[in-house]
Amino acid sequence: MIVVIFNVVFWIFEIGWLTFTHSVMADAANEGVRHAIVSSGGDPAGTKARVLAFAQTSLHNTSAMSVTVNFPNGSASAPNPVEVTVTYTYVPWLSSFINTPTMKTYAKGRMVAP
Repeated sequence: MIVVIFNVVFWIFEIGWLTFTHSVMADAANEGVRHAIVSSGGDPAGTKARVLAFAQTSLHNTSAMSVTVNFPNGSASAPNPVEVTVTYTYVPWLSSFINTPTMKTYAKGRMVAP
């Protein structure tokens, strides 16, 4: 019985950490879009740095994150869109029972004139 209880507790912990990681990635992508719209002026390197800095505050391994900043219309001027994609390979605590999933989140926004 105790084995079942510990198993349930560990799975709850694992699913909670997985959900938290996905939430942090989505928030980091949103922060990247906000940064690109408000203060980057079309600088993808600055936006990537902002996304990684945001994700790092949640104690995640940002060296395993891939950030892509894309301007679909080819220009970072208003009113063109901007897309930020964050990809991360999640390493579970119970890695012998779960395959390492690759999570991908993205956010979109539209550049505004200053």
